[in-house]
Amino acid sequence: MERLLEEMLAADLVQRECCELAAWLPFWLDKQTAHEQNGPFVAAVTAASRADRLAWAFFCGYQGAIQAAFPSQARMGRASAFCVNESGRKLTELATALHSRAGGLRLQGAKSWTLAGVNDLQLFVLARTATGPAKGPGSLVCVRLPLRTAGVTLSAGRAQGPVPELPHAEVRFDEVAIEPAQLVAGDGYADHAKPFRLREDIFVTACTLAYLFGEGRAAAWPARWAQKCLAALCGLHACAALDPRRSDTHVLATGVLAGAGELIDETEFLWACSDTERRSRWRRDEPLLSLGKEARRQRARKAWQAEGWPVPESDAMGGHISGAMDFL
Repeated sequence: MERLLEEMLAADLVQRECCELAAWLPFWLDKQTAHEQNGPFVAAVTAASRADRLAWAFFCGYQGAIQAAFPSQARMGRASAFCVNESGRKLTELATALHSRAGGLRLQGAKSWTLAGVNDLQLFVLARTATGPAKGPGSLVCVRLPLRTAGVTLSAGRAQGPVPELPHAEVRFDEVAIEPAQLVAGDGYADHAKPFRLREDIFVTACTLAYLFGEGRAAAWPARWAQKCLAALCGLHACAALDPRRSDTHVLATGVLAGAGELIDETEFLWACSDTERRSRWRRDEPLLSLGKEARRQRARKAWQAEGWPVPESDAMGGHISGAMDFL
C-alpha cells in the first residue's frame, strides 16, 4: 500500500502523450519491470496514472487482471489476452474445443474478440474438453499458447467507437497442436473464467481512477476529489488481494466498486477544467464503462444472497466498469 501511495503522489506524475499502442507498450513495459516486486496491481495503476487516455488505462487494468488470474503463466512484462467470448454463445455452449487426435491434443474454433496490435502476445483460451462432460464441472479448460503459433490467425481489425487506439480482432484456431504443459491447472469456468470478471472489474476500475487522478493533477481538479480517489484506490488494492471465488469478497468489492463509480461520475463537471481535446476523448470513450453493468449487478446480488442477506432484485449494486469479456 505504501508503494502505491508513493507512486500516486510522486512529483513526476506527468501524463504521456501516446496516440497508438506501439508507443504505449515500451512505457508500460518499463513500469512492469520497475514494479515487478510490488505485484501486478501497483504496476498496472502506476502506469495508468501516467496515461493520457482511457485506452491505455484499460490496457493496464486488463493486463494486471490476467497476471493476477494466471500468476504462474502470465509473467509481468509480456502482454496477454484471455479469449473467452464467442458471438451469440453462452459459456456453456462454446464451440471452441480441445480434441485428442493422432496421439496429441488439437485446438479448433474461434473467439469473437482478442487484443490485436501486439506481436509477442500470449493467449489464454477457454475451450471445451471434447473428452469430458458436455456441461458443468470439468467441461471447460484454459489453454495457454503464443499468438505466433501454427494454425492461429487473426482477422482484420474491427472498427470500434470507444478506445479506437486499442485494436481488437477475431482469432481462429485451426488444428493447433497443444502440449499437455500448455493446459492451465484447474476448472476452466470455476477457477478461471468466472473469477476473472471480478478481478477485471477491480483492476480496470482502479486503472481508470488512476488515469483520472493523473488528469486531475494536470488540470488542478479539487484536492477533495483526489483524496477520495486515493482512498478508493487503496480499497481496490485490498480487494485485489482477496479470493474472487468467495462470496464475501464479492460483497466487499461491490461496495468499493460502487464508491469508485460515484467518483467517476463526479468527474463529469471536473472535466470543464481540462484540455478540450482530452475532454472530447473522454466523452467518446466513456460509454465503454457502462457495458456489462446488469451482469455485474446480478453477480453482486447473488453474492449477498449467498451470505444470507435477502436482496431485492431492484437494488442498484455493482461496479461501473466494462470488462474485456463484455468488450472483447
